[in-house]
Amino acid sequence: MLDWFGGLAGAVVGWGSPGVFVAMVIEGLGLPFPGDAVLAFYGFLAAQGRMHLGGLWVFGTAGYVTGAGMAFWASRRFGARFVHGIGGRLALLSDRGMSRTTRLMDRWGPWMLAPGRFLPGVRSVSAYVAGLSGMDWRPFVLYTGIGAGLWCTAWVGAGYWFGEHVDDVLARSRTILGGAAVVAAAAAAAVWLYRRRAAKG
Repeated sequence: MLDWFGGLAGAVVGWGSPGVFVAMVIEGLGLPFPGDAVLAFYGFLAAQGRMHLGGLWVFGTAGYVTGAGMAFWASRRFGARFVHGIGGRLALLSDRGMSRTTRLMDRWGPWMLAPGRFLPGVRSVSAYVAGLSGMDWRPFVLYTGIGAGLWCTAWVGAGYWFGEHVDDVLARSRTILGGAAVVAAAAAAAVWLYRRRAAKG
């Protein structure tokens, strides 16, 4: 699995837990970054005993809340003109995602930030929408922290579980594929014998 990531593996191990923090700050800012895949990879390293599982969760959650907090502060401080200008110029914030998130937040309020972490198109813009709406920072931090904690738990846990059982998963996959190949060969042989007998008859 490490080979799939090439040189990234060495860099991640070299950075340690602070690398998780930096990665999640980038994710929290809504930048086009594969945060879920990175967390799963860190979880895989934890399964190997190369990183601490609890530390990953703490640094990951704190990093995301920090990045989202920066986005929240910038949008609240500089307003819609700044957010749409930067987002449009860098192609970061889609109008569709902003509109959808605004509707959800108008209907459900700050608590939408928790499940919104799992919604594509919402999670990358929710901090900006919250800042533009004038939301108080306390519920923002609370619900963003809850969502980030659950999200980090899900992806780090997935990487940890599959990393710990990667040999079993590969072995079972090979067994299933081998069995399927045997069944396919037997079916092909049966069809060939049937056609041969039918031709003779």
